[in-house]
Amino acid sequence: MAERPLVYLIYGIPDSERRSVILDLIEGGIAQQEPVLYFRPAGEISSSHDEAIEALENVSAVEWELAGGKVKHGPITAAPEKIIFLAPGTANPAEVAEALKTWMDHNNCELGRILTVVHCSFLSRNEPARGWFHACIHFSDVVLLARRELVDNKWIKEFESRYRKDCFPCQIELVRNGKAKNPPAVLAPEARRMSLYFDELVPIAEDELDEDEAPEDTRPDRYIERNETGQHIETIIDIRKLLR
Repeated sequence: MAERPLVYLIYGIPDSERRSVILDLIEGGIAQQEPVLYFRPAGEISSSHDEAIEALENVSAVEWELAGGKVKHGPITAAPEKIIFLAPGTANPAEVAEALKTWMDHNNCELGRILTVVHCSFLSRNEPARGWFHACIHFSDVVLLARRELVDNKWIKEFESRYRKDCFPCQIELVRNGKAKNPPAVLAPEARRMSLYFDELVPIAEDELDEDEAPEDTRPDRYIERNETGQHIETIIDIRKLLR
């Protein structure tokens, strides 16, 4: 048993097989005796997969929302070992990351992994959405390519090669029939994300390196950094405009 509950965050737009993936990860990657707390986003249309997730004996569910930059949710009575947050499908991924980190710090939780479920058919038809997905993937350890029925293999290969060329360390895998290839491997709490925002970094003594040699990991995360007015410096497209 982990000393602190492990938290998993799943990014993705609505109708992208996020819930079927979550069901598969719980059934195939978490022991039946391990209590799981499932945070489902308030205001999203529920599906049969929600019912199936909540019907599992080891799962408790609570609704949550992103409000004022914070995680707001109902009362929790469970004592989970695993916590799964399904991010609102139209939210700003940087704001979700900030709110989740604050919540984890307050509740003494540890990050397991962050996943992005990519709706490939949608993204292949909506190039402007790439910036939103790119921000999600920036924070992610695992990228799961779903809804590929209208996408050819060339597009998939180009998508993967773009991130490999840019040296993104995240795992990229295909979703088949709503399931990941190896749920335990997907959930393994190994950091493979580009962002260092959730990591506890060991400070380097100021006199060890010259200023020009200082590592980039001492700088604020590109998507988290804010200007003097409190606005994010790196703008992320509002995905809601493309989902209408």
